[in-house]
Amino acid sequence: MLINDAIHGVMTFDDGLMAHLRPIIDQPIFQRLRHIKQVGLVDLVFPSATHTRFNHSLGCAYLASRFAKALDLKKETQHLAVISALIHDIGHGPFSHAFERLLCNRNEQVRHEDWSYEFLADFDLPDTHPLKMHQETVKKFIKGEYSYSKGSDANLVADIVSSQLDADRLDYLLRDSHFCGVSFGEIDAHWILKKLVRIEGVENSPRLGIEFKGVNSVEHYLLARRLMTRGVYNHSLVLLYETLVIIFLEKIVDHLEIIEKLPQSILKDFLGDCHGFRKNILSKNDFIYRAYPNYRKLADYDVWSLIREIASDATGKWPRDLIDIALLLYTRRKMYKIVRLNQRHQDVDDKTARKVMKKYGLSNWQLIVLKGSVATYQGEKSPLYIKEQGREVSDLTKHSHIMHYLGGQEEQYRYLAIHNNLNTSEILQEFGLE
Repeated sequence: MLINDAIHGVMTFDDGLMAHLRPIIDQPIFQRLRHIKQVGLVDLVFPSATHTRFNHSLGCAYLASRFAKALDLKKETQHLAVISALIHDIGHGPFSHAFERLLCNRNEQVRHEDWSYEFLADFDLPDTHPLKMHQETVKKFIKGEYSYSKGSDANLVADIVSSQLDADRLDYLLRDSHFCGVSFGEIDAHWILKKLVRIEGVENSPRLGIEFKGVNSVEHYLLARRLMTRGVYNHSLVLLYETLVIIFLEKIVDHLEIIEKLPQSILKDFLGDCHGFRKNILSKNDFIYRAYPNYRKLADYDVWSLIREIASDATGKWPRDLIDIALLLYTRRKMYKIVRLNQRHQDVDDKTARKVMKKYGLSNWQLIVLKGSVATYQGEKSPLYIKEQGREVSDLTKHSHIMHYLGGQEEQYRYLAIHNNLNTSEILQEFGLE
């Protein structure tokens, strides 16, 4: 089977593997990923970034097959790795990661991985299909909850699906940078794949590792992720639009009287269940169980349809705040002054912003503290092993000065967004920024 791809060129899957993949790809719950953008609202800032979770999932499956072959896994184990990589994002909702910020209460949050069990159980497959036979294990791979055990090749599958050097990250860096039109993510994936090795002799081996000659490319890859996060995923305007979408949905979901006014749709029904979870009426498990039949059908355009509906209101049916936010999103007006905060502005946080909003009678969409972060390399949590001829296997930080100094250090990004209908100078003075 051949699939033409903008990133990897012609992706080849042998017939035996494709016999397992096609029944998954052809089902509605997987096809739904065609309608969920890979990078959420990034296309409001980088217009060509309209690629989807569907494209990305196919790319991950292809890279996982190359990882598995490089590590000389048995055919059955190779198939398990590719299937797991293919469906690793099956639980994503509209706007991908941004949507998860809505699905929380005082104590818990529902992430896309939390929906995975419902999706995996929902695939209509014969009992002999690898996904059905290894459903619990695949779920652990996807959620990053697999328990490594000595001598098991499943350790390598877990590393291929979710680790510091996995098929997911390799694909999204290449794919996102290409479609955003930036060069941050142009990594040497071919060289990395050629230098992948099976690591023995460490705790819970075998594990995924790389030859010493691949260290430069791995450094580039890890720095690319940091730069993509800073320049694209945590771009100030991207953070602003994501936050506005969540504020918009929160203003609906937290008020039953507004939910009841919504046009009948799967999104309306889902938001009703979400209200119960956010108000601690439903437990996390009960919410997932009740909301899944609607969640499995949601896509980006369900939310955009609601935004358009409210933005075009001429009857006064909706609260003014809701209309104003919908108009900002739908017309993509640049209506904010954004000030970058640094170490000298540590006292500017949500708490101080709420005080200023209360003093001036502002709504939470008019004055927003935007936040993002990234850790370059987390060696203690998930070490990346380097194999050098004639020497003991060791962690990347022993071979890379860059990762020795940057590893484990979280870089944080913070901005203050002030709506243009406010007296900007006066607001900045309240925060000591002028």
